[in-house]
Amino acid sequence: MKTAPRFQNLSRIGPVYLVGGSLRDHILHRFCQDHDFAVPGNARAFAKKVATQFGVRMIEIGKGNKTLYRVISGNQVLDFSPMAGEAIEDDLKQRDFTINALAYDLQTQRLIDVVGSLDDIKSRTIRLVSPDAVLADPLRMLRAFRLAAVLGFHIDPETLAVINKQSPLVAKSAGERVIAELFKMMRVERSFHYVKQMSQAGLLTQIIPELEPCRGCLQGDVHRWDVFEHSLRAYQEMETTLINPAGLWPGFVKPVEGYLRAHNRKVLLKWATLLHDLGKPQTRSVDQRGRVRFLGHEEEGAHLARRICARLRMSGQDRSYVTFIVENHRRPLLLFDAHQRASLGSRGIVRFARRFQDDLIGLLLHSVADQRAKADVAPESLSALITFSEGIFSTYFSDLKPRLAAPKLVTGHDLIRHFNLRPSELIGRLLEKVEEGRLNGEIQSRQEAIEHVGRWLQLEGDAGIEPATPSSGGLCSIR
Repeated sequence: MKTAPRFQNLSRIGPVYLVGGSLRDHILHRFCQDHDFAVPGNARAFAKKVATQFGVRMIEIGKGNKTLYRVISGNQVLDFSPMAGEAIEDDLKQRDFTINALAYDLQTQRLIDVVGSLDDIKSRTIRLVSPDAVLADPLRMLRAFRLAAVLGFHIDPETLAVINKQSPLVAKSAGERVIAELFKMMRVERSFHYVKQMSQAGLLTQIIPELEPCRGCLQGDVHRWDVFEHSLRAYQEMETTLINPAGLWPGFVKPVEGYLRAHNRKVLLKWATLLHDLGKPQTRSVDQRGRVRFLGHEEEGAHLARRICARLRMSGQDRSYVTFIVENHRRPLLLFDAHQRASLGSRGIVRFARRFQDDLIGLLLHSVADQRAKADVAPESLSALITFSEGIFSTYFSDLKPRLAAPKLVTGHDLIRHFNLRPSELIGRLLEKVEEGRLNGEIQSRQEAIEHVGRWLQLEGDAGIEPATPSSGGLCSIR
């Protein structure tokens, strides 16, 4: 086996082994910039010499027996840890999965395989080194699915059986570690198979117990599946949609792809889709006509999603975005329903686009995935939704967005001075009316804005508006 010359030079300092995922990736010819080393004896002193050799500083990370010593050289990260046990073989037997339990002795240039690692790498198998490995760190159960997704491997049936048995232990893992593993898995374009396997192994609902009430929660109407199965299928459809969003709206590839590139957006949309119907079991009712209803499930779902994201220590920004999608996921469909009934005017579309702006992309992507995950939605209805969405994009990107960037026609100060008004909530309402008229194309100049405000103020006379004094130069004032 060949190693990079600079790694070979490390052996001049003393005994050292290249271990773990970086060695696995080297064998698989996968690009890797992070490299792990096991050091017999004093790892800190070893790492310090390496740092001196490279002309950089050593960074100490962690505490106690979990401390590692990091050296960063260019775009390469080298982590040095004390070897566990008397010999490297003892260290390897304490690792998580066989594919990570290889070592390469830089001094003797010998590959060390004590648990069948090479065979499992060749057969693309994720296998626990020992069933007790998950007792040492329960997060390893989730890591099995993450590694399988990232590498395109399959999980050994005996390992799946151990995960099924020990899945409740994952609750002991720190939330930030759990979400980090989940998001690494969700960054894979096609991760649904592994999410489904997590569900079958009992791990998914141990991480998100709020999903458990969704099992057996029947929906009726166009839903053939219960809420739990629909949520999984919606995740799958979201993933499929995100692989080729240009296929939906070819005329808006640039803004859609730009939106999805921002701040981990694809992963957050997948996560929000998995959680989007959490509020349904708590809000389920059946009306007098026998129709199943979930009134207010969006708000209840948003509350639950916020709680889950907080428990998993997600950032405030990520938490807000996920909650936003869950809380508003039905709005495009309600708008589409109104359009189908011919009761939606241009004002409603402008109001929607103005309120959500670029985030209407995320909401419309979710709507398409949500509809595709319903068993009995007619293809022509789905096609109509996509066409309707394209019309919203056209209204927003071609017309509304440039208008939003244009200067306002009047300010609150303008209205106070011109109409002799005192600062109040009325000013905000008037400005909102002007802005809506401007965006709808009904008000196109400052003079038209002033005239409209004057008429609105006269109409509100019964609500506490009085004519202004002649000397004010305005039309009216507030009591």
